[in-house]
Amino acid sequence: MRAVVEKIFWFVVRLILRLRYRVRVDGLEQLRTLKGPVLVLPNHPGYIDPPTVLSHLYRAIHVPLRPLVYSGTYRVPFLLPLMKLIRAFEVPDLSAQSQSAAAQAQQLIDTVVEGIDEGNSFIIYPSGRLQRTNLEKIGSNRLVYEVVTRCPTVTVVLVRTRGLWGSLWGCARTGQTPDLTYSVLEALGWLFGGLFFFLPKRNVHLHIETQDRDSLLTESREAFNRGLEDWFNKDAPEVPLFIRYSWLFGPSEGSYQSAATKGIDVDTITPKTIEQVNELVASFLKRDLSDHERLAETKLEEIGLDSLDRMELALRIEQQFGFQSDAVVETLGSLWALADGKLVSNRPSGKKDAVPKNWFSGVVPGIGQNAAGKSPWLLDDTVAAAFVRRMIETPGVAATGDPMSGVLSRRRLLVAATLMARRFAKIPEKHVGVMLPASVAADIVFYAMHLAGKIPVMMNWTTGPSGLAHGIQVTGVRTVVSSSRLVDRLGITIEGAEYVFLEDVKKSIKKIEALGVLTRAYARPSSFLHAVPHQNERDPAVFLFTSGSESTPKTVPLTHLNLLTNIHDSLAVLEPDHTDSLLGFLPPFHSFGLTGNILLPQLSGIRSVRYADPTDAPGLVRLISTYKPSLLFTTPTFLGYILSNATGDELQSLRKIITGAEACPETTHELCAQKASKAIILEGYGITECSPVVAANRIDKNKHGSIGKLVGHVDARVVNHETMKQVERGQTGMLLVRGDSIFDGYHAFDGPSPFVEFEGQQWYRTGDLVSADGDGYFQFQGRLKRFLKAGGEMVSLPALEAPFQKKFPADQNGPRVAVEGIETPGGRMIVLFTTEELAFREAADVLLESGMRGVMRFDAVQKVESIPVLGTGKTDYKALRRQVEVMSGENMDPKPTEAV
Repeated sequence: MRAVVEKIFWFVVRLILRLRYRVRVDGLEQLRTLKGPVLVLPNHPGYIDPPTVLSHLYRAIHVPLRPLVYSGTYRVPFLLPLMKLIRAFEVPDLSAQSQSAAAQAQQLIDTVVEGIDEGNSFIIYPSGRLQRTNLEKIGSNRLVYEVVTRCPTVTVVLVRTRGLWGSLWGCARTGQTPDLTYSVLEALGWLFGGLFFFLPKRNVHLHIETQDRDSLLTESREAFNRGLEDWFNKDAPEVPLFIRYSWLFGPSEGSYQSAATKGIDVDTITPKTIEQVNELVASFLKRDLSDHERLAETKLEEIGLDSLDRMELALRIEQQFGFQSDAVVETLGSLWALADGKLVSNRPSGKKDAVPKNWFSGVVPGIGQNAAGKSPWLLDDTVAAAFVRRMIETPGVAATGDPMSGVLSRRRLLVAATLMARRFAKIPEKHVGVMLPASVAADIVFYAMHLAGKIPVMMNWTTGPSGLAHGIQVTGVRTVVSSSRLVDRLGITIEGAEYVFLEDVKKSIKKIEALGVLTRAYARPSSFLHAVPHQNERDPAVFLFTSGSESTPKTVPLTHLNLLTNIHDSLAVLEPDHTDSLLGFLPPFHSFGLTGNILLPQLSGIRSVRYADPTDAPGLVRLISTYKPSLLFTTPTFLGYILSNATGDELQSLRKIITGAEACPETTHELCAQKASKAIILEGYGITECSPVVAANRIDKNKHGSIGKLVGHVDARVVNHETMKQVERGQTGMLLVRGDSIFDGYHAFDGPSPFVEFEGQQWYRTGDLVSADGDGYFQFQGRLKRFLKAGGEMVSLPALEAPFQKKFPADQNGPRVAVEGIETPGGRMIVLFTTEELAFREAADVLLESGMRGVMRFDAVQKVESIPVLGTGKTDYKALRRQVEVMSGENMDPKPTEAV
């Protein structure tokens, strides 16, 4: 019965297609005697060729064919019933880099092979995608090759389609994959406009051949795919042809030149990055790249990397270099751009985002107040109480939003946090890990933890598995709340802890329960205050982790008093009002990201919009253009990315940009004056242990090149780090700080105390060298410890060195490895010096095996005759530093700004 239904369905499809297409078929008679299993392999010039090919194959073939359909097409609402009718085989999205995608790709091959062994027949497109140029390219794709070689009884049928290249269904017009829904609507519009039966016809030719297995070059994947390409491109290249849609109006018919896809701007990518990526590619290929292959436009599939290899390589680059992108890597240049944080998504962008209607809810333009008529401030002394009071004060006002979740009002944020808190309260341990990017979900989870009486432990996934394992061991965490999408992308397991995925938690919340809490939020909002757990302002409110000079990060407990004091001080610097809104994209494991992007806006009543990927500068520019935030907390590195990607007036809503974590180059100030002319950049300085802001420039007195003056509740002294005597104003010394925003000491730490006694009081020893001018503004002069900042993240040089010291321990000739680095105006330069024969890619492998990723990487590996040592036998890092300066072209010690 199903076979009859399918025959009728494809007959109807064929009649509909005849309204526009005049199809000629060669070789159809070969199919009449075929018995299963059959494997049909067509080329793929456009979205319209699958129904065209299938509707004509069913004129002769007597075995049901199951087409493999990409999930993005399969799940289109108006196509889903048809997909089920024809028993299409849904192929998961394997274009995005992730650990599960790699596993799913192999599982897909196994499933198709099993289906053929059971007698099923399939139609598979060997290229795995729409044809991008006037030639069909299969490259190194492995699916069809493995299916054919593992299924010796399957009959292979090739189909070559001509005449569709240049239609609205393909890539010839724009160089990009067309939006399927838009293409369908456009086609329907022309169909109605032509009164169905009066459309000009496009000539299409289908050539069908049944293949003798001996003619298939199955000795290798490369030979097999090359043979298919030769067959598909026998009379190619095909000229794109435009066929008019109406006899009455519109352009005339004719050929045109295919649009090209946007290339990679190689000039913006550092040569060092290009060299390192080329080495990684060579290690995957197990051969060196030739000169003609070392080009940005070189297709990865053409040098022997199939889709699975490309995915694995892209994941490796994401882990090693710390940047991510949802773009599909197809060329060597796209890998360079990914490693350098400049890969723009090559997926269809769709229509411009619209500003959510409730984003401006409660804002009264022009008077700087919301419905409550109050300036931003805090309403209580502990996190949970201050949060609930703010949420019920003006519950209809927009609170937070992101592109995935939309905008939540304060009422709905409170409801969501309350529902989550009920689940988190069941976790036995007091300390619960949180591993989420900047997002509405992170806001909800953080406050839900406090409503559940838990202390969130913010897990920094950039430290890799080893850093995460250390963090949960020190804090006693047994449960980590995260997202399955994030964990899948990172591919990280945390030894000793179990994940609780938000996707599962959300499924456990019944609609009736959610409706009950929402009703209570409307009817009895004050009742939420009665449910707030008791919190003491001197109790820990969060655990963060540092990356100091030691190999393992230290655990920093910050109390309610620490955090809320710092928010008070930050608000005094910012001078915001309730017409302000804030863009937050720094991850919440970053002290600047936690205080500036989660705590400050929600507790003070400033609207905030989130973005999960700080390296996606084009996405951030679009978000600023859409939501029009006036405040931005960022690092100079990320700010530079944003400014460089803005092309018009997208950033004109910005008024105050607060930067920290590193020096803000003068070029960034200049670029800001051009791209965000209404904004002022306020540089600051802070440390995780200080909640984090210690000093900041002021709106009324902003000194470029300085880290500003102390915030309200911080006291400081500048002392000689050897004599511990206070230095004269203007002289350089080590910074000591104390105040209510300074932590009380590390958690579970048996090392030396971070505090020193001075003037009869305890002071936190920052380890940073500063000088102060007559106005009390500080200049950062350097660091005492062996670590530096890169992209806003702390990089521990001893931590990078440790796995190599273990692998190459010192012998009778002295040390065999050493790591040194410097910060430069253009970034950073970290070098592994070694007496051993060690290729760069081998060194990168050692770091990955040790659980180090992202910023924890080398920029060069330098072979030396010997490691310089001091008279004491210790490594002479000053001598190595001079070598690094020569290698990087620096003539003097850099003086970066150490900030939050």
